[in-house]
Amino acid sequence: MVFNRSLLAKAALGPAAGAVLMAFMASGAIPAYQMYSVGLAAVYTIVVLSVGLLAGWSGIWSVGHPAFFAIGAYFAAYGSGHDWPLEAVVLGAVAAGAVLGGFLGYAGARFSMLYIALLTLAFTTVTLELVNRWSSVTGGDQGVPVIQLRSALGLGTLLGGSADSQYLAVGAAAVVLTLAVPAAASGLRMRLVAAKSHPLAARTIGIAPEAQSSLSFAVSGACACFGGVLLGLLTGFVSPDPFSLNFGISLIAACVLGGVGTILGAVAGGVYLTWNPSLSSAVGLPQPVVQGLVLIAVLLFLPGGVVPFLAAPARSLLRRARRRPDAARGPSAAPEASADLSPLPLPSRAADDGPVLLNLEHVSVSYGGLKALEDASLSLRQNEILGVIGPNGAGKTTLLNALSGLTGNGRVSGTADFDGRPLMKARATARRRLGIGRTFQHAEVFSELTVAENVLCTRRWITARDRADVARLLHSVGLAEVADRRPGELPFGLQKRLDLARAMAEEPKLLILDEPFGGLDAGERALLARHIKRLHADGTAVVVIDHVLDDLFSVAQRVLAFDFGRTIGEGTPDTVLQDPKVRSSYLGSVEGRTRPPERGGDRSMIGLRKVGHTYGGVVALRDVGLDVRQGIMLGVAGANGAGKSTLAGVLHGSLKPARGARETDGAVRTSLAPEGRALFKTLSLRENLEVAAYAAGITGAPLRERLEETVEWLPVRLRDRLSAPAGGLSGGEQQMLAIARALIVRPDVLIVDEPALGLAPALVDEVYDRLARLAHDGLTVVLLEQLLSRAMSVCHEVVVLHEGAVAAHGRPDDPAFASLAEAAYFSGAHEAAAKTAATPARTPQVN
Repeated sequence: MVFNRSLLAKAALGPAAGAVLMAFMASGAIPAYQMYSVGLAAVYTIVVLSVGLLAGWSGIWSVGHPAFFAIGAYFAAYGSGHDWPLEAVVLGAVAAGAVLGGFLGYAGARFSMLYIALLTLAFTTVTLELVNRWSSVTGGDQGVPVIQLRSALGLGTLLGGSADSQYLAVGAAAVVLTLAVPAAASGLRMRLVAAKSHPLAARTIGIAPEAQSSLSFAVSGACACFGGVLLGLLTGFVSPDPFSLNFGISLIAACVLGGVGTILGAVAGGVYLTWNPSLSSAVGLPQPVVQGLVLIAVLLFLPGGVVPFLAAPARSLLRRARRRPDAARGPSAAPEASADLSPLPLPSRAADDGPVLLNLEHVSVSYGGLKALEDASLSLRQNEILGVIGPNGAGKTTLLNALSGLTGNGRVSGTADFDGRPLMKARATARRRLGIGRTFQHAEVFSELTVAENVLCTRRWITARDRADVARLLHSVGLAEVADRRPGELPFGLQKRLDLARAMAEEPKLLILDEPFGGLDAGERALLARHIKRLHADGTAVVVIDHVLDDLFSVAQRVLAFDFGRTIGEGTPDTVLQDPKVRSSYLGSVEGRTRPPERGGDRSMIGLRKVGHTYGGVVALRDVGLDVRQGIMLGVAGANGAGKSTLAGVLHGSLKPARGARETDGAVRTSLAPEGRALFKTLSLRENLEVAAYAAGITGAPLRERLEETVEWLPVRLRDRLSAPAGGLSGGEQQMLAIARALIVRPDVLIVDEPALGLAPALVDEVYDRLARLAHDGLTVVLLEQLLSRAMSVCHEVVVLHEGAVAAHGRPDDPAFASLAEAAYFSGAHEAAAKTAATPARTPQVN
C-alpha cells in the first residue's frame, strides 16, 4: 500500500470526525438521552460496513451477520462474568468471527449466490437456536448481563451501559472507518473485486476466487463480532432479541440505502438503523412498513444508494477542475499517440537454436463423450511465436485452456512440461507464478476496476515501484491517458490492449493470446502486431490463435493447424495453407450432392442496403449489400468471426442494424434456426415445437395442423420420441428439431446458422439432405456455413464474408467464381481481386 497525501487526508477524516463528535458529547451539546443513540449508531456503522464491503467488494450478500453480531455480544457477556480482560474478549470474538467467516466463505465460494444466502441463513438459524438452548452460558431467553470489563493494558475499567462505553463505541467506529480507507485503495480490495467480477480471468493472474471469498468473509465476520462486543458494553445486557433474522434483512436494507461498498454509505446506514424506530413512531407506521417503503423508494429513485448519488456531482466538479489546467496546456495526446511505436524487425522465421520452454505430449481433453482435444503434441522454444489455426470447434481454445489450467470439468490426460516443471497438475492460479500469462477472445477485463487497477491487481502488495511499473506498461500499450477510467467507458480496441497489458504484467515467460486480432480495425491490428513483435524482441515466447490469418501470419514463425481436436498440419506461414488437409479444414471437400433446382425469378424477398452493425465498438458488419431472391438457396460462407451470425439476425429481423436498411417484399415471414440450436432441453420435442407456435400466435386447430405437418418432416426415430426431453437427443437430432421448430411457422425464408457445427460427417449429410429437400420444394433458404465447399455444393448463390464485409458474391457454376471465393475467404475482397487477376480461373469441384 502506498500512502500519498490524498489517501492520508481521507483516512484522517475518520479520527477527526470521531474526535469532534466525542467533543460534542463531552460538552453537553448532545442531550444525555441521545448519547446512547449516538453510540448505537457507531456500533451499527461497524456492522453495516462489514456487510456492505463484503457485498460490494466480493459480491457476497450475507444474512448471517446477526449471528456474528450475537457471538461478539455474548463474548462480552461471558468475559465480564469470568473476569476476562477487555483485550482478551475483543481478540477472542474477532478470532471466532474470522474462523467462522472464513469457513462460510470457502464453503459457499464454489456455489451460486442463492446457495451462499441459504448457507448464511442456516448459520444464523443454528446460532440463534444455540443461544436459546445454551442457557448456562447465554441465559437463554432471559439474557445475560455485561457487568464490567477491565483493561489488561491499564486503560481502566468499562462498566456495561456506562457513558464510557458510548465514547468507546464512537472511537472504535472512527478507527474502523480509518482502516477501511487505505483498504479501499489496496491490492486486497482490487483482488477481491477482480475475483467477483470475472473468476475465470482472475485465476489466470494468480487470484483464487475461493481464497478471496474466504478472506473477505473472515474479515467481515471479525468486524461484525467486534461490533457485537461494543454492543454488549453499550447496552449492559445481552439477549437474543436484537439478533433476529429481521435484523439481518435490516442490515442489507441499510447497506443498499447508504450505498453498497462505500465507507460513508455505512455511516448513513448505521444512522438509518438507529433512528428508524423514531421515524416509525413519528409517522405512526410499524418499523417493517417504514423500512420497506424507504427501501422501495431508494431502489426506484436512487438505485446506487444515497451517498453515491450525492457524491456524483462532487466528483464531476472535481474532474472539471482537474481538466482546466490540462486544457490550458492544450489537448492531450490520443491513447494511440502514447504507445511506443519505435521500429521493430520482423520475427525470424526460425527459432531452432533456443532451449525448449514448453513440451506437450499426447494431451487430450474430453467433456463426457466429447473429445475437444485429442492426442495433441507440440514443443515451443524460448523466444518463439507459434500460431495455432483451425476452423470453429477445432480445439484451439481447448488447447489454450489446457495450457492455462482452465479446462473446468474436462478430463485431461497426457503430459506437459513448462520450463522443466510438470504443468498439468499445477492449479491455474499457480501457472501465473510459473510464468504463464494469457488473454481472452472477448477481452475479459474487470469492469469494476479502473484500467490501472486491472493491471495492479496482479500484485499482492502494491508499492510505489509497482505503480511506476504499471504506469510505464500502460504507456507502452497506449493506455496511459485512460488509466483512471473504467473499461466499460473504453472502445473494444482499448479493452483488448488492457487485456494484453494485464497478461504482460510481471513479464511472463510464455504469453497465450486467444484471438487478439478479432474485432479490431486495420490500424488497431497493426498496433497489436507491433506489441507482439516487441514481446518477441524482449525474449517472451508467444502462442497465438486467431481467425484473421493475414495478421496472424505476419507475426508467427511457425503455425500449427487443428481440426476436430487433432493436429492436422504444421509449417511456416508461407507453406501451412498449401497442405491439403489444412486447406480442406477451412474450405471443406464435399462431393456428390446435387443442387436443388432454382425456382422463382428475380424477386427479392429480403434486401440489405449498406448495413453495418457493431457490438460495443466491435465492428461485426460493414456496408453489407445483399438480396435474397425468391426460390433460391443462398449460402453465406466465412470463417469464425466473419459476421455470419450477426447477418443472420439482421436477415431474420430480430436484430436491428446500427446503420443501413433492411427491406422486404410485402409480408415476408422469416424464421431462424440459430447457431447452437438454442433448444429448451428440459422440454419435450413436442413442447419445443409448441412453444415456437405459441410465440407466433398459432393455437387451437391451426396448431394441431402445423404440428402434424412439421412432425412429418422429422425422421421416423424422432417422430416416435415426441414426448422425450430434447436434451436427450444426439447433436444431429437436436439440429433437425431446431430446424423443425423454425419450420412450424411456415416461413417464406428459412435462415439456418451453422447447422453442421459439432456434428459427425454422417449426421451432417443427413441434415444437409433435408435442407436441400426443403429448397427443392420451393422454400427460400439462407444457409450460413463455415466451410466454403459445403455452401458451393448445395447453394444457387454464395456470399463470402470476410471481417464483416462481402468479399465475394457469385454463382458456384461460374468457373471464375471458385478461385475468387477461395481467395476472398482467407484474404478479403481487395486481396482476392489481386490474386485472381494473376491466377488462371479453374473450374470449382462441385456437383
